[in-house]
Amino acid sequence: MTLQTKEPSNINIKKFALFLLVLFFLFPNGVAYCEEKSIAVLVSKKIKPYMQVLKGVKQRTSHTIEIYFLSQNSEKQKKIKQKLLAKPYDLFLTIGPEATALIWSMKPLNNKVKMFSAVLDSHKILARNIPDCGISLQIPVSTQLEEINTALPNTKKIGLLFDKKHNTPFFKKAIISGKEKNLNLIPFSVGSKKEIPHILKENLSKVDCIWMIPDQTVISERIVQYVIKQALYQKKGVIGFNSFFMRSGAVFAFIFDYLQIGIQTAEKINNYFIQEQCDITPPNFEKKINFKIAQTLGIKLYRKK
Repeated sequence: MTLQTKEPSNINIKKFALFLLVLFFLFPNGVAYCEEKSIAVLVSKKIKPYMQVLKGVKQRTSHTIEIYFLSQNSEKQKKIKQKLLAKPYDLFLTIGPEATALIWSMKPLNNKVKMFSAVLDSHKILARNIPDCGISLQIPVSTQLEEINTALPNTKKIGLLFDKKHNTPFFKKAIISGKEKNLNLIPFSVGSKKEIPHILKENLSKVDCIWMIPDQTVISERIVQYVIKQALYQKKGVIGFNSFFMRSGAVFAFIFDYLQIGIQTAEKINNYFIQEQCDITPPNFEKKINFKIAQTLGIKLYRKK
């Protein structure tokens, strides 16, 4: 018994050719994406958050990665620059603000593809050459207030603790966004750490909770613990932005999983090599509620429908 094979018809061949043609026009960079790219990664410091970002990047991208660590030694940093310029990398990835500042300051890389990750205020790093491609650590103000309003529905008067030199623009955005959500933002603005006890004494009774944001003046482990302690004395909750706040007694916090931010960064790299477009993307984050503290303070929480 012999098997008979059926020759493909001209119609089927034409349909397949048309299909390939459509794919080519829809995804002109598809062929380029299949090629393995070379990526130089410059890490600011060998600290756990940055190393977790790096781990996430390595897990999710198949492209060739060469890793460099920023050095405080001027001679070592000079050699790192030379190595970065010696090879025709397809993309330069920076992790952390110090690495980002260095890469964006190197004039020979002005026309190269650059991406940053784990940077809080990218617009503050360089006055004239703003990084415009990467994963920020800045959650949009409106998003934060939406999450706070959802998690703590009876919390309507929020005292924002910040240094007016650093975060007045953030506060102004919070006022606008708060009005849209029927939230009253009250400024706990200070000029130095010494002013914090006075500002708390004068204003704690006027608010439902205190909101602490990344701010180089008012944020340290000691200050966080002090503010939370004073707030708890007056049956007020504190909203923070990492797991330390939760361990110290905050009622709610935004928390970053840096491994997930690394994976998010890798996906952004992969998408760039397909679409050749890039912008600044907010980070993936988690929300944590301290139910024990909420119950102790009598704070009403959201109810799942």
